[in-house]
Amino acid sequence: MGSDRALIGHRTVTEDAVATFGSLTGDYARIHFDHALGEASPYGRGFAHGLLSASWALGAMTLYAPERLGCGEAGAYVSGFEVKFRDVVRFGDTLALQCQDADSADTPSGWEPRSSEFIFLNQDGGAVTTGTVTAHVRDSAASAEALPSAVSAQPLWPGGRPEPDGASRFTAEDLLDHGPRGASPVRTITEADAVGFANFTGELNPLYLDAVFAESALFGRRIAPPMLCFCLGFSSWLRELLRLPGDGSEQSAGHLGDRWQFVAPVFVGDTLEVRHKPLSVRRTRSQPSRGVMTYGLQLVNQRGEVVQQGEVDMMLEMREARTGGR
Repeated sequence: MGSDRALIGHRTVTEDAVATFGSLTGDYARIHFDHALGEASPYGRGFAHGLLSASWALGAMTLYAPERLGCGEAGAYVSGFEVKFRDVVRFGDTLALQCQDADSADTPSGWEPRSSEFIFLNQDGGAVTTGTVTAHVRDSAASAEALPSAVSAQPLWPGGRPEPDGASRFTAEDLLDHGPRGASPVRTITEADAVGFANFTGELNPLYLDAVFAESALFGRRIAPPMLCFCLGFSSWLRELLRLPGDGSEQSAGHLGDRWQFVAPVFVGDTLEVRHKPLSVRRTRSQPSRGVMTYGLQLVNQRGEVVQQGEVDMMLEMREARTGGR
């Protein structure tokens, strides 16, 4: 495939686009909708969800570089995604994508991995979102049951919703020990979910939209866009996080990046929940009062099967550093 340094997928971020993304994913974090809060933030005005730019990146590649994702190939699917948010995407910014080939991890025989690095630039040429997306394409002799990205058959942790202990304010260290963990409902995936998300993002992959094509493709019928499923699970988990006591605003939290892997397909009519738990926290060297909190997420369907799993990195407040502390 080689490299493609041309700019593709130009999109201008509008308030309507942010509102639409919120309605499609259930992510109504106040910082994206309250103009006064946005203006009072260090960025001076409102800004978009990080996962909006990530979703548009997949859409741009689908529309303008479909071979990278195996679009239209019966044995292909998007198997993994990693994204880092380098800067906020403000209302009025115009984004354009660059992508090129990336090295791929070892893959079982019978599968061709296709990994692409991408970078979203704003109108000033600044990098706002970077990442890697991987697709796998099966050859005619490979088994449909042996997906190279299917890393887990059972949930890694049980469900349930234990409540954190009563604290007036939570820091990253508190979240590691007492933060939300367990299971949160997502919703039943509908036809409107799949088609609306694909149309809005531009991820017009026939595996998600074309019933005739999908019948002869890898999973025997249409599947829901994996990015949609991750966004829904992220939003459900985020609501749990944001209801905890903090400093009275959402400005103390920052979304740094995500990683997810496709484990099994999600079909229209499947009902999902997200299982989540805190994994680690580390203090940043440049800002000792801030720390990077990593949460693990698993999406589980109504049969208790893991369909997707990933991690989320958040920037959160830390307690004042002390000798012998974490």
